[in-house]
This record gives sequence, structure tokens and C-alpha cells, in this order.
Amino acid sequence: MSDSYDDYEAEMQLAEASWERQEARANFRKEVWTTKDKREIAIKDLEDSHLFNAYKHSQDGLLFREMVLRLFEDKLRSNK
Repeated sequence: MSDSYDDYEAEMQLAEASWERQEARANFRKEVWTTKDKREIAIKDLEDSHLFNAYKHSQDGLLFREMVLRLFEDKLRSNK
């Protein structure tokens, strides 16, 4: 194979990985969290206290994103 084909293939793999990350970021609120007692709750539906405790114990990035999003939404609402 030629170097240009290898370069093209590598660029396509990077682009596809980027698209997948963007898709995951766009839909993270649809993800489901499984509680200790095996209940499944959409991240967007977790109570604030449950969200915070789950994040403290798991350090899960999706939970962190939800907390940040909620903080900014609350801040924007309070500034109106």
C-alpha cells in the first residue's frame, strides 16, 4: 500500500472516532444509570443528591457532565 492510502485511512479512522465522541456527547442524558439495587434510571432523571453520590463513588464522566449541565442551567435561570 502507498503512504497516501495509509494516511487517508488513518485520517478516516480519526474522523470516525471524532464523530462517535460527538454522538456520545449529544446523547449522554439518555444514558441509563443502574443503582445498587439494580433499578435503571435515566441520568437526566436522577435526583440531585443521587447524582452527586453516584458521581462521588464512581467518578463517571457522564454523571459529571450532567452535574455541570444542571449547574449552568440553574445559573442561567437565576440570571433572568
